[in-house]
Amino acid sequence: MEKAKEFILKFLDKEAECWIRLNSNELDAFNQAVREFRSMAIEGVEKGLGISERTDFGIFKRTEKEIAENPLINKPRHLYKLSAYKNKMYDEIWVAYVSTKNPIGEPNKSVFSNGFIMSEIDNEFKIIGIMGVKLNNLTMNVTGWKGNIYNHSDLDIKKLGKFFETESYFEPSNHDDFSLNEYLKDK
Repeated sequence: MEKAKEFILKFLDKEAECWIRLNSNELDAFNQAVREFRSMAIEGVEKGLGISERTDFGIFKRTEKEIAENPLINKPRHLYKLSAYKNKMYDEIWVAYVSTKNPIGEPNKSVFSNGFIMSEIDNEFKIIGIMGVKLNNLTMNVTGWKGNIYNHSDLDIKKLGKFFETESYFEPSNHDDFSLNEYLKDK
């Protein structure tokens, strides 16, 4: 469990670094951070991570004055819980339940946004799937999880495998009537 936690914390730090670099006008450093971040996921899943290399900053270009007067710092997502499963295809997988990007305030003020599914492949941890919260289109209430990006042939978020362990780190808010209930479940 400790290795999985180390990996997901590095992954979340690298994601935040990408967004910081995007706002700093350092194109080469930004693209390098993006390559490193995307290499932490299996092929196919990396496309759904929400950030990719750029040839220029376009609308994100900021003046040196803007950067100096208003530096944009992105914090890593909050890690709420890490759960482990025995899986037929991957042997062991872990799900990291996390907040939104660049969370504001303390962990107990935020709610779940995603679940990053990871496994060890060839002695290296990789993100193998992503779950996102599912919203009711009319009420915008959270109704469960949906698979955002994953390979349908070998991973089903409703059948991750046999749950065997969880570590809890921070209790989320329950203002969505979902996150705290999910956090308290043995899954």
